[in-house]
Amino acid sequence: MEKFLILIFLLAGLYAYCRDGSFSRTSEQIQGQTEKRMLEPSEIASKAKEFLEIQKKLFDMEKDVIQQDPELKQIAEQIKQLQQQLRERVEEKLKTNEEYQSLRQRREQIRQEYTRAGFKPNQPPVRRFERK
Repeated sequence: MEKFLILIFLLAGLYAYCRDGSFSRTSEQIQGQTEKRMLEPSEIASKAKEFLEIQKKLFDMEKDVIQQDPELKQIAEQIKQLQQQLRERVEEKLKTNEEYQSLRQRREQIRQEYTRAGFKPNQPPVRRFERK
């Protein structure tokens, strides 16, 4: 589920990046923007796919280096333990927070819906309705 959320955030970020979403534009900049060509959804999807492939390759290379270096491997294990401690403490603090708990339940429902629909976390989603 976390990978799915990361994918959504990456796609949203890539979409915003491709649209050049600067918040402090002057009227001259806005007029110049109308002359620029907007990316098609297929181009955005293509760039997002390339971005994710590159990111996966980088992550795999980093993972290999960590596995081969004993010092890096030890640091990675310490980070993993600290992240687990952090997660446990945050969960403990938010155990009585109704909004947090309802959001967690909704997230779990969505994850189960995707699982029932055949979505697997380590598999790219199948595009069923592609234009030809």
